Amino acid sequence: ARAAAPRPGRAEALRIGDALGLGSNPKAMSAAAVGALIERGVAAWTTPVSQVVPVPAGSPHAAVTLGDLLDHRGGLLAFTGSAAREGRPVPPWPDGGQAVPATTAERRRAFATWLLTQAPPDNTVPGRDFFYSNAGYTVAASMVEALAGQPFEALFDTALVQPLGLTGGWHRASMPADAGMPAGHEGPRGAVVLFEPDAELRATDPWLQVLDPAGAWHCPAPSHADWLRWHLLALRGERTPLAAGYVSRLKNAAPDTYAVGWQGVTLPSGPLFIHTGHAGGFMAEVALSASGSHAVFALTNTGHMAADGSSWVLAELDRQLGAMYEAAAA
Repeated sequence: ARAAAPRPGRAEALRIGDALGLGSNPKAMSAAAVGALIERGVAAWTTPVSQVVPVPAGSPHAAVTLGDLLDHRGGLLAFTGSAAREGRPVPPWPDGGQAVPATTAERRRAFATWLLTQAPPDNTVPGRDFFYSNAGYTVAASMVEALAGQPFEALFDTALVQPLGLTGGWHRASMPADAGMPAGHEGPRGAVVLFEPDAELRATDPWLQVLDPAGAWHCPAPSHADWLRWHLLALRGERTPLAAGYVSRLKNAAPDTYAVGWQGVTLPSGPLFIHTGHAGGFMAEVALSASGSHAVFALTNTGHMAADGSSWVLAELDRQLGAMYEAAAA
């Protein structure tokens, strides 16, 4: 791969230590961090959201649990940037004359409180039905922030990054590439251009930051490999720094369902867990054998998503990773 990195206009090869955006793939990391906090007694998988975040009387979200949120069964708006019901910035502060909360944790709680007043997506029963939602991970993060008394980012570091020996950091599409990160690129095949956040995207950064637990972590490829290596060991029954409850929920998930940041899929070669991610100029894809025998992943500083949901970048990653995965499974 080639990158105009980190300075636009200067093409140079990607380096093994370059930190690349993972898009939505860090949802599993956030779920694993929550699992570790649960082991410390901060919360339980069954802790209801109404115990921590104000929920209106009679709300359909009253019985939604922390585990439901991490399995995308919270019945919350998606906040993937693709629905008309999702405003940016999201709650009414910018237009209502109210003071914007000063810290990320305060904004996250305000967002969570506002979000739980919103009706569920059409034909979705909270606590029962799957509906992919970045906002659900924000509410989960706000819950553990309130219960632990620390910002989620700090909890993420002590509960996951340090025990697993990972390296990386938080980065959103609304932020310029930092010194250790290649520039991202976007566009259809043959017309890829440098990705640069526009004024609107930069202006909404304080609110986009509340969504960080849903997919704003970036890391170098070797660190991502370490993350997957711990999963291979855990799925084979070996002891790892990964929280036992997180691993158990992954192992015991019903076939072809979503659990703790992973989508289950069944192939002729056997069951596996997959996920894809896209964040301004970057894409990622991973496939992990449910038996713990092997895993493959790809990170790229090129992104693309067409209006119909198709992506030539993901199609290319599918083609290459699919062949690698099947060869390893043979």
